[in-house]
Amino acid sequence: MNQLLIIKIFVIVLVCSTFTYFLLNFKYGQEQLTLKAKLQTVVSGFVANFFDTFGIGSFSSYFALRNLFGLLPDNKRYNGTLVVQATLPTMLQSVLFLQLVKIDSLTLIVSCVAIALGGVVSGYFVKYVTKNAIYNVMLITFVITAIILILSKMNMLNVGGELSQVRGIELIVLAVVMFLAGCLPAFGVGYYSIVLVVIFLLGLSPAVAYPIMTTASAVQMPMTAVPMIKNRQFYSLSAIIMAVTGCLAVLVAAPIISKIDATMLKWILLVVLVYNIWMLIKAKLELKASA
Repeated sequence: MNQLLIIKIFVIVLVCSTFTYFLLNFKYGQEQLTLKAKLQTVVSGFVANFFDTFGIGSFSSYFALRNLFGLLPDNKRYNGTLVVQATLPTMLQSVLFLQLVKIDSLTLIVSCVAIALGGVVSGYFVKYVTKNAIYNVMLITFVITAIILILSKMNMLNVGGELSQVRGIELIVLAVVMFLAGCLPAFGVGYYSIVLVVIFLLGLSPAVAYPIMTTASAVQMPMTAVPMIKNRQFYSLSAIIMAVTGCLAVLVAAPIISKIDATMLKWILLVVLVYNIWMLIKAKLELKASA
């Protein structure tokens, strides 16, 4: 049995166990939804998870759609619902990308373990680092990477590559950055964009980022979901609807990404970077206004 197959089985068992636990607690989070609200939830689940598959985090998409449709009013149950519904789509993303994208198992395992460790350790020092400091570092990183990407598209700079694995110092650098990326959710920031950036800068194929991002999330989401389910911080029906439509979105998006060449993936990375730069600037302004 090869290592990638073992990883797939582990992800499937972990996520299915977590979702079964959610179903056993379904009655504690039931809500009344009108037909209109159900349709809006269907749209939200599909759209957010479609873009999530491309690397634009579903949580930021859900936030915009929530404000547009007026869904999931209770903040604690809102956060729990997003985490619970994300377990199935991220599992499907992971399994599909591990099948569709060529990636070295050591590179994948090191990345996912580093992200998981970052998630565990970050809880101990989150109070010592301000959100604004995190935003500043990410903003600078994204702007520089966007400039590098633009220069490469203009044939003024030769960066990026087609590698499916790294070794030596590059693997160590990858592990360190992935560890730092894993710390970001503790500050309310997603790590997909950082993963895309470091994969690009290390000369790996942009496609390699997708199995790494999704497998790490597929492992991390259940760990986050269990305490939220235990504390009944979720909307049951909304979570089910978003999970099912989210899986449909993944089935549409994943094959598209796997067939896109490296040049187009770099354009997608640029779009993701510009989007995240805008979101970070917006977040910084909101922090300043609330200070």
